Amino acid sequence: MSRVLTIVLRLSAACWLLGASAFAKPPDFEQTTHVAGKAPVSLGGAWFLYAQAEFPGGKSRALAPELITVSQKSDHDVALHLLDVQLPKSIDEPFKAANRKTQAWQPSPEDLTLLRNQWSKLPPATNKDLHQSDVVYDRVEFTLASPDKYAEVFAGGAPGVDEALEGSLFALQVVEKYRPLPMPPGEQIAQVMERRSIYVVRTSNDSMLEGRQFTGYVAAGPGVPIPIALHGPFKL
Repeated sequence: MSRVLTIVLRLSAACWLLGASAFAKPPDFEQTTHVAGKAPVSLGGAWFLYAQAEFPGGKSRALAPELITVSQKSDHDVALHLLDVQLPKSIDEPFKAANRKTQAWQPSPEDLTLLRNQWSKLPPATNKDLHQSDVVYDRVEFTLASPDKYAEVFAGGAPGVDEALEGSLFALQVVEKYRPLPMPPGEQIAQVMERRSIYVVRTSNDSMLEGRQFTGYVAAGPGVPIPIALHGPFKL
């Protein structure tokens, strides 16, 4: 059974306080946030999302890292935004190179320091490469749910979700819809159409949230969609 290790690192609060002119260019796709219930902890700031899929035989692979910003005015007024930006070459190139091996890339302390200093200045990701599994976002939907709203938000969820939700603090669902990239002549490549992730927070402290995550992909196959499911622990 596959497992996924997901780490979301909260970036320096000082970066969050930078002026609006220093922020990465807003992405050109629709993003919405729905809060079901209320957020029990403060999420405001900038976050780095790192996910690692683990496979039988000790093999692993990192999923595409993501940067997310969160503005929060109250327990009920929270807005999340995914930044579609180019990661520094010192991070992006080792990540992609490691995915051709049996062990996943992991961010180093130097990588995280660089992101703390540069995340708000990263340029938009404009050169999408189908062969590198790049995606073009159509829309992103965030849903933040407190325990009293789980039945409403996660009815009929993936296997294991209900068990993970029991006794948890809150959960975040992220649905990413993608537009197809132009297909090179003579090639047939199954492109990802959607990614749906559920992050169930079970413990928290001042700097980290931890729990279980469930990620499902849908790729365009020959006549029928191809589903892919991964799950495991995560840290935020």
